[in-house]
Amino acid sequence: MNDKTKEKITNRAVYIILAVLLITVFTLTVMAIVSTVSKRNDLPTDTLPNEDQNQTPPPADTPNDETPPTSNEIPSETPPEVPVYVSPCEGGYIQKGYDESLLVFSSTMGEYRIHLGIDISGKIGDPVRAFSDGTVEKIYKDYFMGQTIVIDHGNGLKSYYMNLSDTVAEGIEVGKKISYGTVIGAIGETANLECADSPHLHFELRLGDKLVNPAGYITLPTLPTSSEDFEE
Repeated sequence: MNDKTKEKITNRAVYIILAVLLITVFTLTVMAIVSTVSKRNDLPTDTLPNEDQNQTPPPADTPNDETPPTSNEIPSETPPEVPVYVSPCEGGYIQKGYDESLLVFSSTMGEYRIHLGIDISGKIGDPVRAFSDGTVEKIYKDYFMGQTIVIDHGNGLKSYYMNLSDTVAEGIEVGKKISYGTVIGAIGETANLECADSPHLHFELRLGDKLVNPAGYITLPTLPTSSEDFEE
C-alpha cells in the first residue's frame, strides 16, 4: 500500500470520527432541550412566572362617605311609664279598712265578718273617680253590693267601685279607655249588704284572682275631719 492510499484512509477515518462526534453532540443537545421543555410543561401554572404576579394588587374599596359609622353602642329602650294611683273619692276617710283575718262589725248584718275592701266616706252624689288609667270592663248591678263598675288597669290589676248611684257618668261605657281621676259615677246607697252604714264608696282591688289591700296603692285619712262625718 502506497502512501497516498494510506493518507486517504486516514482522512476518511478522521472525517468519520468527526461526523460521529457531531451527530452525538447534536443528539445530546436535542435531548437536553426536549427534557427542559418537558419539565417546564409539568410545572403547576401558579409557579410559572407571570406578568400579573409582578403587578401591585389593586387597593381595597375605600368606604363611602355616605356610609354611617358603625357603633357598638346598644340603643337604650324607653323606660315604661310608672302608673299613677289616686284616691277614688276626694276628702273621704276610711270607714272600714281591708283585713283578711280581723273581723269587722257589719251594722246591716248585725255581725262581725271579714272586709276585703275599703269603705271611703262621703255624701250621696259625691263624684267617684278612676283610681288609675285603664279600660272599663263591666258595668252591672250586684244584688248585695249595688251598682258596680269594674276597670281593668292591665297586668292583672282591676278596680271595683261599688255602692254607686244608679246613674253612671256621661260617656262611661264598657270598652271605654279612661285616665286616672276621670269621674265614672257617684256615691249612692244601692248596696243591700251595707245599707245601714253611712254613705260611702266600697272600693276593692284584685290582682289576678286575689283581692289585695288598696292601702298598698293609695293613702287616705283614717279619722273623720269633722263631727258631720259621723252623721248617718
